[in-house]
Amino acid sequence: MAEEFKKTPLIEKLNTECSVALEFQKRKHEHWKDNYTLYRDFVEVNRLTQRQAINFPIMKETIGTLLSGIDDPPSIYFKCLEEGDIGKEKEIVINEVWDYDYGRLNLEGLDVLDKKNVLLCGRSFKKLNFLNGEFYTEVLDNHDVLVDPKTNPLNLETARWVVHQHIFKPLRDILANPKYTAEGKQKLKEYLDTKEGILKSADTEETLEAKQERLKLLGVENFEEFGASDVICELKEHYTYIWNEKEKKFVRHIVIYAMDSVELFNKPLKEVLGVEFYPFVTWGDDIDISDFWSDGKADLVRVPNKILNIWLSQLLENRTLRNYSMFWYNSLITGFIPQTYEPKPFGMYPSPGDPNQLIKQITIPDLGGTIEEMAFIRNIVERATSTPVVEKGISEPGQQTKGEVFLLATKATKGKSVIVKAYQRSWKEYAEKWFAIIDANTLTTSSLKLYKESFSGKVFEKEVKAKDWKSKAGYKVKVLSTSEQEEEKTIAIQKWTIIKNQYPDNLALQKIANRRIWEILGLTPDEIKEAMAFEEQKMRMPLPQPQLTPTGLGTPA
Repeated sequence: MAEEFKKTPLIEKLNTECSVALEFQKRKHEHWKDNYTLYRDFVEVNRLTQRQAINFPIMKETIGTLLSGIDDPPSIYFKCLEEGDIGKEKEIVINEVWDYDYGRLNLEGLDVLDKKNVLLCGRSFKKLNFLNGEFYTEVLDNHDVLVDPKTNPLNLETARWVVHQHIFKPLRDILANPKYTAEGKQKLKEYLDTKEGILKSADTEETLEAKQERLKLLGVENFEEFGASDVICELKEHYTYIWNEKEKKFVRHIVIYAMDSVELFNKPLKEVLGVEFYPFVTWGDDIDISDFWSDGKADLVRVPNKILNIWLSQLLENRTLRNYSMFWYNSLITGFIPQTYEPKPFGMYPSPGDPNQLIKQITIPDLGGTIEEMAFIRNIVERATSTPVVEKGISEPGQQTKGEVFLLATKATKGKSVIVKAYQRSWKEYAEKWFAIIDANTLTTSSLKLYKESFSGKVFEKEVKAKDWKSKAGYKVKVLSTSEQEEEKTIAIQKWTIIKNQYPDNLALQKIANRRIWEILGLTPDEIKEAMAFEEQKMRMPLPQPQLTPTGLGTPA
């Protein structure tokens, strides 16, 4: 066995940063676990308060309602700051490239995971990268991200360090990876041969099992993420500041190291990814200036959900026991000995005295008022999370008029406006970082095949090169939510309708207004042409003539 392994000062520094960040995050772990298991309809039974494995689905109901209220992913549009036709052409190309990556990366699906993370845990992270000539992104588990506790919750760039941990890789894959240094690979093999390395390897297996614990809680036992014969190593990608003697300043580096002990990779972030910002986008709900790990809506539901579970479990047990119709019997009377002591329907149970000479039914008190109390707890949750029944598509007694329902829905929407604003801001930041990363890593000669479908349904193919969208003037990102787009369309239609009503005799203006309204509604050119032809045919039809009456010309007064 090799001698004791000595860590470098840099590794010691990184380990200290991880330890500080983990200690600050740990207090949230139990809450995240409870929120997640309640959402997944899983509860742990105990002998004292909850003996029945039953879950009141208020957590899933609330999260589902809030998810539907946050809105769909907003429309992202890149405005080229370069003037003239060239700028317009580049603008068209870059927006098509964005649409291509949006579909290729399934950003709509990742968006659902992103929002669910915020609702369950209070914060979410998306990681951005550029691998094998393509942009790549993923939504991370909050347990896998460690952040400097002094970070401004509104700006991740204020963090002194950010760590992506729990990256589990087989040793053979690490040794085969050409980006890791030969010296680092050799030291890793030496480290795994030490006593400390053997113990750390066992700790890594335990960490991996802890990462999979939530699946085990849900009943998943027969999975193997890696082969049984592989030696598993935990890697960490650590983004931190390191002093640059040549530039006389601290420079943001990315350091990859294994088993908290062996450095495998260490380069300036600018050199690796072409940018200096952290390749993460994070946002949260209920932002607090003193706490980066903010609370989520699920934190408001967790304790009431547990109370409701206990009460529902006890109510179920109470109802079941009352239905058994069990009896006491006088065990002192000879010759009368029932055969069982188990609680079952119409069972007989011994009593050391009379009751009523021979037998007496066991009385199980009714848990009266429980349903009303549960409804009270549920109403508290709905008010705290701005999820009234009208938001869930349920009609509530006493709210009969459309005005009352509309007012309630409007207030609920306003209650979610804070999280919606943070959500839109995160998409803007994501689009800006997406462009910066592909702009820094895509060669001018690189090409991409794009496909565009016309209004008639015909698909056109075009090969575009990076030079077709790269611009020294840069781009400005515009974010427009789905609800904002619908509101703009509604206002535009209302304006054109007013114009039509204001000038009913102006046939030219009527045609223009009709065309604009149909374009806003999304009709294809062929559909608009057909509708216009029908309107023109209506205009050419003769107007109805007034009828003659027996008393004279015209219609009677």
